Amino acid sequence: MRVFVWILAAAIGAAQPGILKVGFDIDDTVLYSRDVFLNAPRNDSGKLDYGWVNKHDSEYSIVIPPTVTLINYFRAHGHEVYFITARPGMNGETAASFLTDVLGFEIIKDKNLFFAPKETINGKRFTTKHRVMNNLNLDLYYGDSDTDMIAAIKAGVQPVRIVRHTSSVEQYGSNYFGNTLNQNSDKYPFSGGDLQIFYDANVGIFGESIYPIIWEGPPE
Repeated sequence: MRVFVWILAAAIGAAQPGILKVGFDIDDTVLYSRDVFLNAPRNDSGKLDYGWVNKHDSEYSIVIPPTVTLINYFRAHGHEVYFITARPGMNGETAASFLTDVLGFEIIKDKNLFFAPKETINGKRFTTKHRVMNNLNLDLYYGDSDTDMIAAIKAGVQPVRIVRHTSSVEQYGSNYFGNTLNQNSDKYPFSGGDLQIFYDANVGIFGESIYPIIWEGPPE
């Protein structure tokens, strides 16, 4: 009995009351990375070279200032910040180094940066981020995509959607409220106009909170 009480007390102490564990997606959440993906090479079957992507953020990707402000806010108040991306982890150390440079604090692969690529089941691709969220025991997760919201819900984590910049929506409508560029079907019912309705309500289609960041976007 005494052993059980000691273990319970240790677990409660480890939980650090008042300290949140906050996760962030990378692409279109922390980084405006459209251009690194547009320039990335593909193999003969059309598969993207993620090893190349992870090595070339420094040339093509830029940070999204309002998200950086949010990250700094959490860290300044003693909360723990983690990053979980659906990118595969090839050359992940290079991506971690770039994030360290642009965010101003140390980012280390498999310590506070985790790569959770999607897996294919019966021909469909599914998120695996919820596994990392469970392992980290996150409280909040910020992301831009539908799969980010689904992963957080599956992990029992509060999902918060970061609003994509318009140029990203135009380039990557897929997996954003279904696909706002291909509406008028059961699978893709939401249009660009519907997005604004959700934004105004501050609640998304999965019941997630919406964090409506506003920034000027990438230089033209």
